[in-house]
Amino acid sequence: MPVERATDHPTFEIGGNAVTSLAAPARGSDEAALFKIDLPEGGGLPPHRHDRFDVFIVTAGGGEVHLGEHAATVAVGDSVVVPPGELHWVVAGEEGATIVVTMLAGTKMIREDDGSVIVPQWVS
Repeated sequence: MPVERATDHPTFEIGGNAVTSLAAPARGSDEAALFKIDLPEGGGLPPHRHDRFDVFIVTAGGGEVHLGEHAATVAVGDSVVVPPGELHWVVAGEEGATIVVTMLAGTKMIREDDGSVIVPQWVS
């Protein structure tokens, strides 16, 4: 049974957020990626899309999630399913927010601001 210790999880910085890879194809999770994003107070994820669905749960703090033209307040325990191609972003509340995300291996992120397309390190 493969076990990866917490001290061995790689962490990346993107836009002032800390992304901790919990499982990724590069480390044996061939079909899925699992990662945690810590968003500081008032911070957030920029508007973007994915070519495949993603699912996340709020594990600390809270804030607001935007899906297309809709917005909703989210708190600890709330989960969100983002359909493929749906423009979405998250804005953390006063306590910041931590979300745990899962998506299929190799999922592409398409940023709305500059149109860049990448497969993030924590998903490859």
